[in-house]
Amino acid sequence: MSTERRAVLVGADGSAPSDLAVAWAADEAARTGRSLRLVHVVETAMLDVPARTTDGIVAELTEAGSRILRDAEALALRRQPRLVVETEAVHEPDVPSGLRRFAGESAAVVVGHRGRGGFTGLLLGSTGLRLTGTYPGPVVVVRDRADITADEVVAGVDLVEDPAPVLDYAFATAAAREAPLRVVHARQPAPLAVEARVDRRNAEETTREHLTSVLAPWRDRYPDVKVAEEVFVGHPVDALATASANAGLVVVGSRERNIPLGSVSHGVLHHARGPVAVVRSYT
Repeated sequence: MSTERRAVLVGADGSAPSDLAVAWAADEAARTGRSLRLVHVVETAMLDVPARTTDGIVAELTEAGSRILRDAEALALRRQPRLVVETEAVHEPDVPSGLRRFAGESAAVVVGHRGRGGFTGLLLGSTGLRLTGTYPGPVVVVRDRADITADEVVAGVDLVEDPAPVLDYAFATAAAREAPLRVVHARQPAPLAVEARVDRRNAEETTREHLTSVLAPWRDRYPDVKVAEEVFVGHPVDALATASANAGLVVVGSRERNIPLGSVSHGVLHHARGPVAVVRSYT
């Protein structure tokens, strides 16, 4: 396997949301000069049924997967005719296992917000949570929304956690799209007993100064990206869901590997109005 994370990986299952994910991934691959890898996962766990002959079923599922991949490739090439597209069908117990096989060589994995088979209920079910909660790299969930016209990238930043994975991805994405970047930090209000003794204006100004300081290295690295900073007093999910109304992509972080998806990332996946990238470090 190549150590260069060149391909944008997209899970294809033939559903309408999956087709939206393929289209989104094709555009992203073309923008960033990467190839597109289409993967269909034949889930073997559901065939583990005692006293049942599954050979014929496996053959049918494999043939169906080939058709799905051919259709997805045609869709991607209609959208981006010069794109380099690879297709692959894999047999794994479940969808996350199938997609994680390519983690080391993929720039990102893209999936629809729901679908058929293993992708059903992606935002709500265990499949989606396992993928976004453990995949070592960016996972983009494409929501079914036809009215996305804004290019703005929105990044949610937690100033307590390491912001590097989120900011690396958000700045690079904004640069590739030649789009503005809005960096949002949400500060939870203090308890009432404390709030009465806190100078709110001073607290917000201190937070803004900290945010500006944190962003300085990325501003230097991406001088052409127009950056807006926003400090929101309230819950991060509310802030990012509101910001998503005018965004082409919302980028949020996740916890360390092998720790379940954080409540903020989970909430944004549920409530954002467009595509969401959940980013964790590759290491």
